[in-house]
Amino acid sequence: MKTYQDILEDIPVDTNLAESVVEYSVGERNPFIDPLVDWAFKRIFASEANKEVARAFLNEVLKGKREIVSIAFGKNEYPGEIKDKRGAVLDFVCVDENGISFLVELQRTQQTYFKDRSLFYASRLISDQAPKGKKWNYELKPVYVISLLEEFCLPGTDKGLYVHDVALFDTRKATVFYDKLHFVYIELKKFDKAESELETGLDKWIYSLKNASTMTKEPAFAEEMKVFFESARCAKFTKEELEMYRTAQQEEWDNQNVLDFAMEKGKQEGLEAGLEAGLEQGALSKALEIAKNLRGRGWSIAQVTEVTRLSKEQIQAL
Repeated sequence: MKTYQDILEDIPVDTNLAESVVEYSVGERNPFIDPLVDWAFKRIFASEANKEVARAFLNEVLKGKREIVSIAFGKNEYPGEIKDKRGAVLDFVCVDENGISFLVELQRTQQTYFKDRSLFYASRLISDQAPKGKKWNYELKPVYVISLLEEFCLPGTDKGLYVHDVALFDTRKATVFYDKLHFVYIELKKFDKAESELETGLDKWIYSLKNASTMTKEPAFAEEMKVFFESARCAKFTKEELEMYRTAQQEEWDNQNVLDFAMEKGKQEGLEAGLEAGLEQGALSKALEIAKNLRGRGWSIAQVTEVTRLSKEQIQAL
């Protein structure tokens, strides 16, 4: 019966990939970094130097509803309500010149209660508006939650519909009941348009986010999105930043490779029985490392438990 360590050791190593990483520097083959790598997404959209990128993206997502002139980044980390409870870490939060809040997140994998999580994050931005130690009439500024879903789709949605605009709705009158709370979900997985098929400005943003890392040159519409392509260009990054990007990219590859392999082994050979036989210390360390990375990406404790077979207590202690 195989232990978890045996499974980890069985994972095939792509030597061609490893050699290709060593042979060339980032940007030598493709001029742009992959904006969907967690480190890159935050660097491109959530840094003070790139405020214009975030503003331009938000204006395209909310086109016809709101025009943002300027933004200021807010806090993106919220501590747990009680000591030792895990808090919430968001990709980036910003506020426009009218005090309206925008939360943008890149969600790679599906969660059991993903919609609940969106509402929970929105509630943090709402509760932050209450003045401390003052009387208040409960008037709120609008809050927008914009989620980019990379490798999964919302259950029950139409196959060809990849952007969802959600608000509180009066089911009897078929009208918006409350216009200060909005959720926008963009399903990247459903978007498969070629460059020649792009119709809207948002299409061009989604296409660029999905394909920037494989482009050998700028697309025909690059001038319309100049702020994005300039911020994602490898030549704009320092040697240290490119190394940080490459490390983050390889980390994601490694973790995904381990997870894919473990899940497949679980189907073929009964992973659960093998893991229950006992984790060796080396395997336990690797499992804890993977669990920590997955929790950082927003995976629920239940999902991490299912993949790593660690206990709920072990994961909560990370």
